[in-house]
Amino acid sequence: MRWIARLAVLALLAIVGFRLREQQAVIATTGADLSIERRDVEHAAGYVDDLDARIDEAVARLRDLDARVSAFEARHPDGIPAAVRDDYDALLGRRNEVVSEHNDLIARRRSAVQEYTDRAGRHNAHVADANALAEQGTPWRVVQGLWAHVVGTATD
Repeated sequence: MRWIARLAVLALLAIVGFRLREQQAVIATTGADLSIERRDVEHAAGYVDDLDARIDEAVARLRDLDARVSAFEARHPDGIPAAVRDDYDALLGRRNEVVSEHNDLIARRRSAVQEYTDRAGRHNAHVADANALAEQGTPWRVVQGLWAHVVGTATD
């Protein structure tokens, strides 16, 4: 009779070991997927940071050009003379180009922030799923699951 009990315990340990290996394989695959997602999130964050720096540069150039336009207009309070009108128009043209670039960068940043937010949200959801999976992969949870399967009751 003891050999039946020993055989049952041995079979249970083998099944638990097999299930743990299955869970560990799934967890390892999930961990690799999470690493890829984490790199994607970091890349998206780096892109937003790059856009922030480029926006700051555009703002600095815009302030410089605004100061130059204001100085130009201050030197000619009664209107820009025809002799310097081409220089003034060129200055305004450069300022308008920088404004256009700035607006484009702002739009790209909004899109990049949305992409970053979406990726981070998906990554966080996958991390929560992986944590739940890892929790189910403990020996005690495997035994509970087997017991529930054999007896037909639900686990926590």
